[in-house]
Amino acid sequence: MNIIISGCGNVGYHLARTLMKEGHNVTVIDADPEVCQRVSRQLDVLCLQGSALDLDVQNAAGADHAYLFIAVTRDEKANMLSALMARHSGCRIALIRMQESTALKSLSLLSQDLNLSLSLNPDELAARELVRILEFPASVNVDSFSAGRVELMEFEVQPGSALIGKNLTAIRKAYPGRYLFSLCLRGDQASIPRGDFIVQARDHLTLTASRSQALALFSRLKLRTTGIRQLLILGGGDLGLSLCQQLADQPVQITLVEKDPARCALISTWFHKVDVCRGDATNHPFLQTLNFDAMDALIAVTGSDEINAMLALYGRSRQIGLVFCRQNTHSYLPILHEAKIRTVMPKDLATEQILGYVRSIDSRDENPIITLHTLAGGQIEALEFEIGPDARRIVAAPLQALPLKKNILITAVLRHAQMIIPGGRDQLQTGDFIIVLAPAGQVHRLADLLETPLRSV
Repeated sequence: MNIIISGCGNVGYHLARTLMKEGHNVTVIDADPEVCQRVSRQLDVLCLQGSALDLDVQNAAGADHAYLFIAVTRDEKANMLSALMARHSGCRIALIRMQESTALKSLSLLSQDLNLSLSLNPDELAARELVRILEFPASVNVDSFSAGRVELMEFEVQPGSALIGKNLTAIRKAYPGRYLFSLCLRGDQASIPRGDFIVQARDHLTLTASRSQALALFSRLKLRTTGIRQLLILGGGDLGLSLCQQLADQPVQITLVEKDPARCALISTWFHKVDVCRGDATNHPFLQTLNFDAMDALIAVTGSDEINAMLALYGRSRQIGLVFCRQNTHSYLPILHEAKIRTVMPKDLATEQILGYVRSIDSRDENPIITLHTLAGGQIEALEFEIGPDARRIVAAPLQALPLKKNILITAVLRHAQMIIPGGRDQLQTGDFIIVLAPAGQVHRLADLLETPLRSV
């Protein structure tokens, strides 16, 4: 597929690298000559210096025969206009990145009226992920499928846990319920565990379950199931604002720190329940005036990776229970993970969403990817499909008789809004939604689950 990406910042670069690895022909447009030089050195893509608002630049990029145009600069108006120009030139699909939450709401109607395919806001995606984890504080990561009916929750097995030394079959007998331990990350190695898999301390297990089943199991394992009461947000940019929006109806007392007086005034006007404090988050004495040590959770979301890492480490040193920070690169991740600081990377979340969309439109069968999340540091993908009427072979036999490829697991089935943890004797049905775990990059369509392509029987 011929794909054009306008803007090669954190989101654009990560997206270009990922789509290149998927085998697509990628052309990047960026106004910064240094960015173009770096992209040309590091990636096997064509990089054009200039503005995507320049028709000559779009023509040079091949907009007339490109299937997909993705605008991910930080200027949402430029993204909208360049996407419209690309469609006018013949590009059939256009995706745009909206930077401001307010712009996303006001321009979403335009994207519908003008037949733009997808608009997304990386900071809003990051806020949703953070809110999901805050609702399940024992989890390291939470991914939702089927409108929240199925959750994949990653948690770390702490020393002294009742799970240590037991295999998964024994755990299921001791803690019955509709759930499945579908993935284990041990060190840097990810695996899909079988029943004889023995759990060790510090394993990162991924639980597939409904929300209620997950809470019940966490409670029996003596993991934290109660939400937070006091939250400190350091940074009042788009991510901080999105967090306030999504937590507005939650019983959480939010204190937000921001240096910009205009931004403080805006957030105070919009969110009366948020205690907005104008000040420098790097000033530790100032933070102590905000009842810092009594906070249940801290989220550092300034515009600087370095400052966020420093603030998160400070929060950890003060024994705050839950500490999160935004990162745009992987530079500080080893240090942060060693300190048990949870990170959120908007560029990765945006890439997930776009990659799932690209695979869905690239699929030749009638069962495209609905949802895609990456797990275990990018080693594993969790994908959601709907079983259509053409997928006759996959519904023709029980799961144990299907020739599933190695290291592929159907971890959950949603049938008539009811979640099923499938066993070998279960049989899929037309209309089912299934959640699949597979090695990254192996599954682009439903047919890829089987050793032989799906066909009519």
